[in-house]
Amino acid sequence: MTSSFDPLPVTYRGRLLALAVTLCLPSLTAATAEEAPAVPVTAIAARTEQLERVINGIGTVAPLQSVTIRPRIDGQVVEIPFAEGEMIEKGSVILKLDDRELVAALISAKARKAQDEALLRSARADAQRYAALAEKGVASDSTMEQKNAAGEQYAAAVQSDDALIKTAETQLGFATVIAPFSGRTGFKQVDVGSVISSSSADGIVTITQMDPIAVSFVAPGDRFGEIREALKQGIAQVTLMSTDGASVLAKGRLTIMDNAVDAANGSIHLKAIFDNGNGILWPGLPVATILTIERRKGVVVPDKALARGRDGLYAYVVSPDGKVARRGVKTAFVTGARALVTEGISDGERVVMDGQSRIGDGASVTVTPWNGAPTGELAEKVAP
Repeated sequence: MTSSFDPLPVTYRGRLLALAVTLCLPSLTAATAEEAPAVPVTAIAARTEQLERVINGIGTVAPLQSVTIRPRIDGQVVEIPFAEGEMIEKGSVILKLDDRELVAALISAKARKAQDEALLRSARADAQRYAALAEKGVASDSTMEQKNAAGEQYAAAVQSDDALIKTAETQLGFATVIAPFSGRTGFKQVDVGSVISSSSADGIVTITQMDPIAVSFVAPGDRFGEIREALKQGIAQVTLMSTDGASVLAKGRLTIMDNAVDAANGSIHLKAIFDNGNGILWPGLPVATILTIERRKGVVVPDKALARGRDGLYAYVVSPDGKVARRGVKTAFVTGARALVTEGISDGERVVMDGQSRIGDGASVTVTPWNGAPTGELAEKVAP
């Protein structure tokens, strides 16, 4: 029932309300779209720097020299002046044998030489006297020849004595065993009072050179050309890491590349040299190797900023007005989670790191500093 006070019937009021809502709907939809919030992302600025192309591998620390010291003569040990596990210098005394018999042999050889030298002087004096008599016709030629022969015989005896003296001195020198190079000693195999033999297989002790030290490792054989070129250019640096990748152990240089690729596994054997004054590298220690084969300067971004689509790699670049543009990207190589970009990104441009799946070309974004893992100099955060 219609009230007597309503200016319009209920039917007309409903129609007018619906018409007003319909007329206002486009403007409400546009306002809603304009007020849509920007997508939050993190970004980092691309920087021009030098990046190294590397080959990763696994190697083993190996000494440049390691030798088991053995005696050259038989004898009884009277002194062992080194301690197990200590560093010794080249020429340091390792062991001394009882040398009394050898000293006596040397003295005897020198005495024999003195005797023969006396006989030689006498024979030469006789030869001179008989030479004078022969000129006067008193002495016969045969007697003169006998005196000269005696002098030559004693001269030969003196030469033999010299050889015996040198032999005795050499044998006496063998009674003191010295280190052939600087290194670390292992466990000793003999004790004072032991009688050792030159034919013993155990030896006295093993000495291992610790500084410098080498690392043997392998690389894919099909990359021997790149490795050879890096050696020629002098850029073949090798960085050693712990096998868990947590710490850098040492940096050295590649010195030797094998002359053939191993046909069994397709790898090539390499050797690098490292300073090891701090003793951090130990023979037999497994290590991770990073071999530098190229250094190139260019625009560098974290590999995380690049995504792969149907047309290849791409990245989202943030413009000054807060919108993103999708760019096709080309790279030369990736090292240590960083990519060297050759096309698509310029120095100083900000690229999206996190939030790529929530945005598209032309989307509005709000940029916050990227808090990801450090990647060298690119760990610098970008302000919004």
